[in-house]
Amino acid sequence: QLQQYHDTQDMTDGEAATLTKAAKAAAAKARKEARRSLRRKLDAESAETIKGLGLPATAVDVGASKSNANRPLPAPPANLSPDSCTICLFYQYKEPAWKSKEHKAALNKVTELAKKYSVTGRGRCAPEGLNCTMTASANDIRAFCYALRDWDPSFNETDFKLEDGVENKHRFRTFTLRKVDELVGYALDGIKAPSLNRHSGNHLEATDYHKQMEQKDTVIIDVRNAYESDIGHFQPPEGGAELLDPKMRTSQDFPKWLNAPATKEKLQNKTVMMYCTGGIRCERATALLNQITDAEEGFKTKEVVMVRGGIERYLKTFKQGGYWKGKNYLFDKRMDQAPPEKSQQDLDSEIESKCCLCLKPCAQYRGQHKCARTIPSTGLFCAVPVIVCNECEQLATDEPQTLACPLCVKGYQTPETAPDLVGQKRKLGLIEKGGKDLVTGQRVMHANSTKSQRLFVGKLPLTTTASKLRQAFGNAKIETIHWIVDHETKAFYGSAFCQMASLQDAVRAHSLGSIPLLPSKKKKKRKRAKARLAYAPIGENETWPLASYTETEFPPIG
Repeated sequence: QLQQYHDTQDMTDGEAATLTKAAKAAAAKARKEARRSLRRKLDAESAETIKGLGLPATAVDVGASKSNANRPLPAPPANLSPDSCTICLFYQYKEPAWKSKEHKAALNKVTELAKKYSVTGRGRCAPEGLNCTMTASANDIRAFCYALRDWDPSFNETDFKLEDGVENKHRFRTFTLRKVDELVGYALDGIKAPSLNRHSGNHLEATDYHKQMEQKDTVIIDVRNAYESDIGHFQPPEGGAELLDPKMRTSQDFPKWLNAPATKEKLQNKTVMMYCTGGIRCERATALLNQITDAEEGFKTKEVVMVRGGIERYLKTFKQGGYWKGKNYLFDKRMDQAPPEKSQQDLDSEIESKCCLCLKPCAQYRGQHKCARTIPSTGLFCAVPVIVCNECEQLATDEPQTLACPLCVKGYQTPETAPDLVGQKRKLGLIEKGGKDLVTGQRVMHANSTKSQRLFVGKLPLTTTASKLRQAFGNAKIETIHWIVDHETKAFYGSAFCQMASLQDAVRAHSLGSIPLLPSKKKKKRKRAKARLAYAPIGENETWPLASYTETEFPPIG
């Protein structure tokens, strides 16, 4: 009977292997037929679209504007050089977000697939999804993408942006996938995250986005960092959309810029267009704007749209550049992207950026040089990448303290007040009465909403000092710091009360939700920690601070 069981089991495994092989062949044939059908459909659409644009047929590749979501990926081009590779950019948000175990499983699975298909590159994996830039051979990268779809059907919605025939020198050497709290550093992680399902902007293909830039009562926002915008940006035609630059040092500046009264006045009753490198930053940015207009009376827009596939797809669609001016800053080894059929002479004539030392026209970042100035409002180093030309390279290396970005040279200050995103979500029903956040699935703890000059500060490193804490608060002035200690050991455990100089200072600090802390010298490579803030009104019968209390520079150690 045992032998009969093994014989049956062997036959079942063999049949399963045959079925698996046949299923793979059938799937490959189905994808091939789907690609042929798609090409016929695109050919028919292209002629009509090009006619509507009023451009030569050779200047527009309508097929390049199409997303690969819910479609078979394009087949590798014929006669690819054996010394070339394929670059793939993609992102996928998850809503509701992955739970802790699902997040860990996603990290392991993506790493496993990358190893299996010899994929290199780097990525970020957060509870809210996945964002990657990968390199591999043309066939291996496609196999990796299809494997992601097989593992999680939500990746059928993913627009895998592929570029074949890239020189092998641009291939990543290793694969790195970071576990993070947020895919884009807007400081909108956790319960602050706006809902993409409810508030995401409308996606326009590059050809429709191009035509929208010609319309009046339209503004177009570059949601990238200022140093990226410096070397290239959209330039809408005269009489069309108005270009707005948020002048961001980091993405965390965007919610505060969007919340500023001057910004809202610019956007009022307008069609709002947004763009970024590949689309991921626009997903959160458009949802953020739509949430704010949904929650605030008197602040409305006509429509909020983004370009599908970002600048990357637009430049592949409009091969001579369209309304794009300059270069597209990239975060891979290519460093930047230019319209494929624009001459070098035309590119040089569009340069607006300058070397930060000699001020000669220059549009290439090299050497990882950064701004050495301090931001007055925070007391932190700016550290924005700066442009240094070849002639000034040695001077920049020898005297890095002389480097300054255009924002610091002009003395630009970011608006200070962030929107009350959690309050907005409660108002709109995105946080249920029981406290469950529908975006992340997390349960929101009830927080004291009574404003007070005293703030509770939690999750402080044990090595913090009063000076470091004041520096982290920036221009929100602290009057007194009271270290909170354990009742028995009298040792500091990472929390403090801060009596602010005024209620306005308390509100300014509390609007941030958290404050970045300076990393210790021994842990430069670790991500910067954040301390959590909450109002802490003084109780009716509470005496605080005690007359005997004296602030100390260092917390008690027991």
